[in-house]
Amino acid sequence: MHVLFVSPTGLFRDGVARLLTDLATRVEVRCADYAAIALRRGSLPDLLVLDGDNVREALNAVNVVRRTQPGLPVAVLLTAIDSRTVDGFLAAGVGGCVGKAESADVLLDALREVLAGHTNPLPALSASTNAVSPPAEARRLRDSTSEANPGALTKRQIEVLALAARGESNKLIARRLDITEGTVKVHLHTVYKALKVSSRSQASVTAARLQEVSDVQIHQALEGQISVQRLLVHMTPIRFKAGETLFHKNASSDALYYVVRGTVSLQEIGVEVGPGTILGEIGLFSPDHRRTCTARCQSDCELLSASAADAMRLYYQDPEFATYLIRLITRRLGANKLRPKD
Repeated sequence: MHVLFVSPTGLFRDGVARLLTDLATRVEVRCADYAAIALRRGSLPDLLVLDGDNVREALNAVNVVRRTQPGLPVAVLLTAIDSRTVDGFLAAGVGGCVGKAESADVLLDALREVLAGHTNPLPALSASTNAVSPPAEARRLRDSTSEANPGALTKRQIEVLALAARGESNKLIARRLDITEGTVKVHLHTVYKALKVSSRSQASVTAARLQEVSDVQIHQALEGQISVQRLLVHMTPIRFKAGETLFHKNASSDALYYVVRGTVSLQEIGVEVGPGTILGEIGLFSPDHRRTCTARCQSDCELLSASAADAMRLYYQDPEFATYLIRLITRRLGANKLRPKD
């Protein structure tokens, strides 16, 4: 099987390309940038996967494919799931739209459904060119949403929906809200009925259009809570041994880090941080994009790394992530200002 993945160069493209090799027993994945994409009849793959965040370029590519090979299965990966964008891709003939916050298993299952020509309920929104026509499917989804009654949801149910829409598991939702997993399942069942949906993914699509959910997610970000699950697609795991330096003061700020395991010491300010901490955010926004201190691993560390370009792209695309970073930077600058000088 030949898969063509079209996306800007970077960690995201490399990570997804590796995932796509698990799609079947023998898969050859070719990557291309939109500027260099070649969609001639002789070079067309068995499956085309597009990074849809640049909507105009992605739609142009879909239109070219539809003229060259109308039956080619096409799937689109999106950071932000909204009805206008998804409807546009469906109308253009895309077989499925998958949210980047979904897990690797969900992505692969969704792509297999697109390859098989089936309607796929797993990703955020999808349609099959052999089943209901894309415009009709989009209208059906809009109609069902208009019949939904989000006003019937309680504050707690909105909180559960907000976390579920960000890819959190029932177990983590229960821990965050200090309730049982059984209670989370009951709340989600009620949410599905109120929103007239039948799955977690469909509920997440509707949640993206609800102001109440957006308000809760922004509040969670202001409280210092961020869903790492949806960041994973932008990040690459790396390991450091105890005593190794993650980055030096005044070095170019080329990446953002998330600590999964271990302890990292910020040398100049005498602060140690552990699992669940984001590092390197201040350098991304400094005028000369330089590190403000040295980060050294006090123990063996497992981290997730995102390039500066991917981190900034996510900052502009995701208001919740942007809010979280602004809060984090403000608190750290405030703490540094109050720290006694030697």
